[in-house]
Amino acid sequence: MRALKIVVVLLLAVAGVTGCGLFGDDPGPSQDEQIQQILDENASFTVMLKHDATAAQRQSVETAVRGLPGFTGLTFTDKQEAYERTRQLFSANPAGVDEIGPEHFPESFEVRMTDITAVRKVRDAQAPVKNLPGVDQLVFACLTVAECKDRYSPKPTASPS
Repeated sequence: MRALKIVVVLLLAVAGVTGCGLFGDDPGPSQDEQIQQILDENASFTVMLKHDATAAQRQSVETAVRGLPGFTGLTFTDKQEAYERTRQLFSANPAGVDEIGPEHFPESFEVRMTDITAVRKVRDAQAPVKNLPGVDQLVFACLTVAECKDRYSPKPTASPS
């Protein structure tokens, strides 16, 4: 009888463990699903302003992006902040950055959206934002799994001759 109890407990334990995915029954999200999740969680684009953009133009751009479908937030970066970020990024070799002052960096808005689909819609019909006075360009990272794989996957290198 005791052996039967042990067998039943072991069977229940094995059934419980296999049901929780430890033996590979649930492989989890695929690489593509993981990339898609990262894209959706970080859905944003950047509006780079012209160097001579006025305060009124900057306000007009901010108002326009706040009205975009899927808008969730924005962060404004002035010339000084852009300069400081660049100095941090190149802190190991600051020689080139130190020669350039903050006045050479553009102001920008990082615009956060609900998901990557909302960002793609802005990219595909970017004229309403791109054509605003004071806007230099819109900057988009990869917006689909295929774009990300193409952009960031290692490329084969030619073998030395």
